[in-house]
Amino acid sequence: MKKYIKTGIAAAVVIAMIVGCYYYMTHRETKAADDVEVTQLDQVLSRQLDQSYPPTPREVVKFYNRIIECMYGGDYDSDQFEKLTGQARKLMDEELLENNPDDTYKNQLIAEVASYDKESRKILQTSVCNSDEVRYKEIEGKKCAYVRAAYFMKEGEGSFFRTYQEYLLRQDKDKNWKIVAYHITSAPEES
Repeated sequence: MKKYIKTGIAAAVVIAMIVGCYYYMTHRETKAADDVEVTQLDQVLSRQLDQSYPPTPREVVKFYNRIIECMYGGDYDSDQFEKLTGQARKLMDEELLENNPDDTYKNQLIAEVASYDKESRKILQTSVCNSDEVRYKEIEGKKCAYVRAAYFMKEGEGSFFRTYQEYLLRQDKDKNWKIVAYHITSAPEES
């Protein structure tokens, strides 16, 4: 009888050790996964625009601004640069794509990012107008929208300024809003 009790206790200890090790290993891995930081670059690159395209003109410009922040932030490798430009181009209308072939777009972007680096210019914050400030029009039978964005910048050691851009977007055949054009504008008038 003592032999069975000793065997039972030994088996219980072994089982408890196995359960304890299993619990430790599974919770340790979960904790390690929780400690992984997902950067804005990771979020932008992992977004599947074919499945979750931004639903409004404002959201398209907001996502485009996130791409811009990553591009001008300069913390990426050549493969990530290719993916960033690919994401940006998915937001562009066919007309804009035709006027800016892939190689031309990338070369201009590389030159502009280098210019930002040379001037120690950084985009600190981007913002997009409110939904009620988006202006909708019909142009040549197609639905279009005008969206204004603001960029708060820093240049050098302490020079801060704000620039503004207005984006023209147009709905494509799939009802997705695509960027047709954009240009620098003056500050919006206070109302």
